[in-house]
Amino acid sequence: MNLLAKKLLRYGLLMQLYDDFFTYGYETCIDINYKVPKDCRIEVIAALYYINFRRWIFFNIEKDQTVSAYILGNGIDEIENAIQESGELVLSNVYRNVLIPVKENIDGGDKDGSASRTSV
Repeated sequence: MNLLAKKLLRYGLLMQLYDDFFTYGYETCIDINYKVPKDCRIEVIAALYYINFRRWIFFNIEKDQTVSAYILGNGIDEIENAIQESGELVLSNVYRNVLIPVKENIDGGDKDGSASRTSV
């Protein structure tokens, strides 16, 4: 598993715990146990340890090999900041094609055959 995949796994787990927290509430979340798939157990446990170390979640491995985990305030802040930043990136597409290329092909397409750019 490469570094990007590890980061995506951590944020995926954090997002799941965030969703569960705001779906079921704190009282229920502290009692939820999760099964961890055997084929990626090492990676998931490592990711949970990492986000626990960052104080984003509470995490514990139970005797029956299930995982008890719920999000903490720092984890909520981290997810909401990531959502806000990604939302801003998506919304920034409103300003696509602001810069107008100086030269374009006569046929209106780029050298690679794609359509020409339009201006705002």
